[in-house]
Amino acid sequence: MYTVISVRDPRWADLAHTAISMWVLFEEFKDTYGEVPFGASPKDPEPHGVDLYNRAVAGEFGPVLEPTEETIVGQVMSQRDALSGSATARINALVTELDMLQDAIAMNLATEKQVKSVPAIKAELYAFRLYRVRLSQIDTLEGYPRKFDWPAAPAQPFVYVPAAE
Repeated sequence: MYTVISVRDPRWADLAHTAISMWVLFEEFKDTYGEVPFGASPKDPEPHGVDLYNRAVAGEFGPVLEPTEETIVGQVMSQRDALSGSATARINALVTELDMLQDAIAMNLATEKQVKSVPAIKAELYAFRLYRVRLSQIDTLEGYPRKFDWPAAPAQPFVYVPAAE
């Protein structure tokens, strides 16, 4: 375990309060690196990380401040980009499937089952496109970026209910 000389500016690394970032001066590295940014959590693989986390939570280094707006926005955008990427992958797969079905229909080679599947595929495609657009607009939602409701993803597996005639 490393010897801690000083710790300053503890701040939660996320809104869930699962980790704390801080500036630490370690005896073993003070001449080489000086004060270093350090992230600590209760699940840190190193004992000194867990120790620093527990001491920070106990208030030994002053109050643990909330994460900066910049940190929160970065985390929210990262999550949004991951969700949007998954939606885009599903959209691409549906577009490919729909293109092949439309080719088969245009060539009079589609089965009855394939023809009947087109409305469901179009509905799912629309649902994922709508979801992706709503994700792109999260920065306009009330409470963004600290507390807002994420857009709901389409159900998986997708459930298609034809319109009543």
